[in-house]
Amino acid sequence: MPTHKRVYYSSILQNANFNDTIVAMDTTYNHKLYEADIYKKWEESGAFSPDLGKKIKPFTIIMPPPNANDPLHIGHTRFVAIEDTLIRYHRMLGEPTLWLPGSDHAGIETQYMFEKQLAKEDKSRFDYDRDTLYKMIWDFVHDNTGVMENQLKRLGASCDWSRFKFTLDPDVIKIVYSTFKKLYDDGLVYRGERIVNFCIKCGTAYSQLEVDSVEQDDNIYYLDYGSITIATTRPETIFADVAVAVNPKDVRYKKLVGLTAKIPLINREVPIIANNLVDKDFGTGALKITPAHDATDFEIGQIHKLPIISVINNKGKMINCPEKYIGLKAGVAREEVVKDLESAGLLKKVEKTHHTIGTCYRDRSILEPMISTQWFIKVEPLTKKVLSAIKAGDVKFAAKKYEKIAIHWLKNLRDWNISRQIVWGMRIPAWVCDKCSKWTVTNGDVPERCGHCGHDKLVQDTDTFDTWFSSGQWPFATLKTTQGGDFEKFYPTSVMETGYDILPFWVIRMLMLGVYVTGKVPFENVLLHGLVRDKQGLKISKSKGNVIDPIEMAE
Repeated sequence: MPTHKRVYYSSILQNANFNDTIVAMDTTYNHKLYEADIYKKWEESGAFSPDLGKKIKPFTIIMPPPNANDPLHIGHTRFVAIEDTLIRYHRMLGEPTLWLPGSDHAGIETQYMFEKQLAKEDKSRFDYDRDTLYKMIWDFVHDNTGVMENQLKRLGASCDWSRFKFTLDPDVIKIVYSTFKKLYDDGLVYRGERIVNFCIKCGTAYSQLEVDSVEQDDNIYYLDYGSITIATTRPETIFADVAVAVNPKDVRYKKLVGLTAKIPLINREVPIIANNLVDKDFGTGALKITPAHDATDFEIGQIHKLPIISVINNKGKMINCPEKYIGLKAGVAREEVVKDLESAGLLKKVEKTHHTIGTCYRDRSILEPMISTQWFIKVEPLTKKVLSAIKAGDVKFAAKKYEKIAIHWLKNLRDWNISRQIVWGMRIPAWVCDKCSKWTVTNGDVPERCGHCGHDKLVQDTDTFDTWFSSGQWPFATLKTTQGGDFEKFYPTSVMETGYDILPFWVIRMLMLGVYVTGKVPFENVLLHGLVRDKQGLKISKSKGNVIDPIEMAE
């Protein structure tokens, strides 16, 4: 050691009071001992609340509300890290900064998770009445919400907990009901019979965005329809056929248009029609038209004013068909129908085809397209306004590719089915009159009389709202129901930051409903992040069972 340093340390030792206790410094920082107290002091000091005394533009993020059906997983830490970084940066710039937290009741996803819990106890949703089941799910959700809040705090999320919102808070429900009533009064909501994607296992219809498209190989059956041969992957639905269609440009069938074909096994004659929607390169180029069980067929049926016959019910069982098939599951009925077609000499050949089918995004089962009466929103007037807002630069996407995806969806959305046949969620505020059978829609208040005939006996719809309809109002519903004046101060918000996978589910719907209700975009910037995946490349998801506890990793 150099001489000057030896003199320095010698001086320290000579002046030291050796009666004092000397504590050795930890070689590494043990965050477990201190972070909880640090966070508590931050929160108690009001450090996470915006300083509203400053007359400058605030910076606001409304937290994408994690589903309240389970604790957070490692995938959630990505949005927490990104948003917390943005919030702390703008807070240090001296801007009034708000990060508003919340949780989502998550509709079918939560009910699905709860039913998995019931299954472990050898029970199902059918063992309980509606009110009891709702109360059980409510308790399940609120137990998990407390866990989720504590996890966010352990991760250091500097959000303003005094403004925490839940999608089933009474004041939020009131906002959602008000939006539904406004849409209804403006002629943008209707209750109608249309083709929908129905999950037999979940027992509910879905919108087009909730369908997962999966490629697979299936048999394609070539069937003798008398004057023409058709090809189909679903021979069990032949009893619902109301026509055979060919492409008007297909020279093979020009002379047959206007004549009839004969449905095998039941010998019912149906017209042969021409329509441009028919793919002349698929199968024989002749398409059996089954409006009750196929979206394209339904569209063709509407154009040609064809009747609708349903042969599969919402339990997935055969109806309105020859007696021997009634009550069979559709898959079993297919096997039986093929056997009978073969025996009758009406099955010409069987080939393999690679095609796309729709599956439930929750339980992965094959969805059944079927005719069902649901509540729909006419989306075109809403999407037009959002497309104009994007073109004007009122909302900007950090990545241009996601702007293109958003525009694609906005231009191709069909009318939005917002009703779900589940218990958990916001019950639709609509009552049907048992006299005139017409519907009365309210802001949530129970009507004393029918709004059409004045009758005093009405029954409320048992359906609930699609969770994306309620969460699509999240930016303005939260700010309109927190502290006085928050909506005026913080709307439109600065950034919507979320996973790219829910761009069509959620982001464009927030834009649609936000612009419709408030006249302004709900956020000025869209920042989308990628997904955290497991070692097989699969998305981290509670439903896949590959989740990692972020607190365990943090510790």
